[in-house]
Amino acid sequence: MKIAFVFNRKTDESLEQAEFDTPETITAIHKALASGGHDVIDVEMNLQQSASSWMGRLSTERPDIIFNTAEGYFGIGRESLGPTVFEQLQLPYVGSGPYGCFLTLDKFLTKQMVASRKVPVAEGYFVTSPEELNLVAAETVYPAFVKPNYEGSSKGITERSFCKDAEGLLSYGTELLKTFPQGILVERFIPGKDITVPYVAGLGDGGVLEPLEYVFNDPRANDSTIYDYSLKNELDEKVAVRCPAQLDALVRSQILSMMKKIVPALGVVDFARADFRVTPDGEAYFLEINALPSLQPGAGIFAATELLGLNYDQTILKILEAATARLKLGGKSPKTPRRMRTTRFANVGVVYNLKRKSPGDTGYEEEAEFDSQATVDGLCNTIQKFGLKVIPIEATKTLAENLREHKIDVVFNIAEGSKKRAREAQVPAICDLLDIEHTGSDATCLAVTLDKALTKKILSQDGILTPLYRLYQGGTKPVEPGLRFPVIAKPNQEGTSKGIGDNSVVHSPEELHQVNQMLWQQFKSPVLCEEYIEGEEFTIGVLGTGTLKVLGPMQFKFKEAAGKFPVYTFKAKQSNPFQNPIFELQCPVQLGRDMDRKVSAFAKKVFKLLGCRDVARIDFRIDSKGGIYFIEINPLPGLSPGFSDLVVMAERCGMSYESLIKRILTPAIQRWRSGRTW
Repeated sequence: MKIAFVFNRKTDESLEQAEFDTPETITAIHKALASGGHDVIDVEMNLQQSASSWMGRLSTERPDIIFNTAEGYFGIGRESLGPTVFEQLQLPYVGSGPYGCFLTLDKFLTKQMVASRKVPVAEGYFVTSPEELNLVAAETVYPAFVKPNYEGSSKGITERSFCKDAEGLLSYGTELLKTFPQGILVERFIPGKDITVPYVAGLGDGGVLEPLEYVFNDPRANDSTIYDYSLKNELDEKVAVRCPAQLDALVRSQILSMMKKIVPALGVVDFARADFRVTPDGEAYFLEINALPSLQPGAGIFAATELLGLNYDQTILKILEAATARLKLGGKSPKTPRRMRTTRFANVGVVYNLKRKSPGDTGYEEEAEFDSQATVDGLCNTIQKFGLKVIPIEATKTLAENLREHKIDVVFNIAEGSKKRAREAQVPAICDLLDIEHTGSDATCLAVTLDKALTKKILSQDGILTPLYRLYQGGTKPVEPGLRFPVIAKPNQEGTSKGIGDNSVVHSPEELHQVNQMLWQQFKSPVLCEEYIEGEEFTIGVLGTGTLKVLGPMQFKFKEAAGKFPVYTFKAKQSNPFQNPIFELQCPVQLGRDMDRKVSAFAKKVFKLLGCRDVARIDFRIDSKGGIYFIEINPLPGLSPGFSDLVVMAERCGMSYESLIKRILTPAIQRWRSGRTW
């Protein structure tokens, strides 16, 4: 076969070139590939030359396959540069595609994806500014560990990465942000030893090879010793590789099982290396994965393949063989360029309803749940940062035709729908009809949860506390008796606190009937009448599908101006959340260990019982006896930057807007990718 070997050559010891291949490694890989009888062409991805030179050479040479080790140069998507070019040239290549390379370079997002497969990870925060770092430092459990989020080869990892307290975290974290402004990762430090698991498709146990460990040739080494940049790149003689690792049989089995979940979840193919941390008690935690691991002679991957009787050259050829088998090349040179079965970035359609009226305009309340152009633009711009093609599409009557026309793969849905009882289900239902993946909950969930009474009925049957209620459905007859006053009345099928005002809390049947008739006239739909729960009001976010992440809770701390029976009114919801006349936001709030656990368990249970997916925001109150009362849920929460409750809550919990959107979008991308290939 004609093989193009694409690489970055290391010419100095700078931090920027830490992950590049040394001349010795380049020679070793070339020799190994040639030992299989192949014609090998060296193609250097060189910043000093024009990009068209190495791309042009690939286009001219038309190799049968590309053996890629190039790390790229700049940005959080640098490792995907090579695979992206190869795909545009329609050339087969060895190794993970743009998606796998892009995803695995983002440590925080990778951990979230892995956690969704029920693989234990160290909890952490993604931080992009000193302001976020200050918030995180106050909430972090110490000792903590801090490192760049988008770097490999232990770049940015030193002894100071191990932070015993907030002072140490703020000091080193601030320095790291200056060097790595794209973001750092702050996570709980896991004491123990580092374990690495190599992966080569076709070898070992489903591609998973024998775990190995790093042994420090220093009598002072302990469970807090860090395999930092200095040890990895400058003092490698002080570190030895032990393969197989000294692990309890059960722990070894658990790590191998984790690895089999991790590799397919992250779009990794052909070869890779994942790092774990094993505590003295035998608990294993995933740390990170490298879709472009070092192939330097002596690297850990070769210690594992040596146990299988393979030398360096044979291992390189096995990696090549894994790719040719996956691509069904059969070792033969194609006469014409072929379209590969491979991964690609999704075309994302942001589907929305546009708010065209301003507060004070007639009919403004009808559009209150719609999104402003600024919100749509902010969301589109954020998704574009992930390297995805984004097309904004308004949810009009021609939505289906527009989705087809733009060849949308995944819909990021923020559309509220219009007019009908199940309006929020309109976009997911159309997506299902067209077989297009979408973010968020499905049509059934959105239809059910827009009906507050039905939602309460479902949850109460499974033991969730919710205020006693009645439904008013028009006419002169008042609601059935049995409610204890005060009672709050609100539209049963509206969001954004529509219909909730200063007169919503009533104290007698006569007042209740009067408010009910007014709301019926205004919304022409049933009115929910429920007992008013005196207590603190909160909202909490839930993200994920399998393994759920809770954001918050955030408390609406009502001021004296809110009165004796405060409520989150429609008028208050339209105000600046940071300068609100009736409440102030407090987040995150500490309710005590037991109550924090109860609230988290409550939120996750509600999310699961209602069949939610990817994202939701749940409103609840806690009474004087500690009872947690469900008020309502929004599985289609607002995402206005700096304004919407979920966004404010995420930011105050250390999650940037970009990270929040990525967390919502990634599961949908995964669902799309798992169901389709080229």
